[in-house]
Amino acid sequence: MAQQTRVPSEYLVTLAAPADVKAISDLYGRFGIKGIKKLGANTFLVTLTDDPGPAMMESLRAGNVYIKAVEPNFIYRTQGGGSAR
Repeated sequence: MAQQTRVPSEYLVTLAAPADVKAISDLYGRFGIKGIKKLGANTFLVTLTDDPGPAMMESLRAGNVYIKAVEPNFIYRTQGGGSAR
């Protein structure tokens, strides 16, 4: 069984195809962006100073055509007995 833990203040943000990374700053800059790391073509790891929580991040995204998706950065840990073979 896997257990997930949200990393506070970190979000995975996916931009819509024509959007520029500036769209992230424009939408979420009010929460103090500590860092934006490119993970893939249109996906970025965004670290905030003041975490508004996943519900607020999604609420802001819903009204923005440049941000395709936003989700918390989860760390997954597996739990269980025995060893993998």
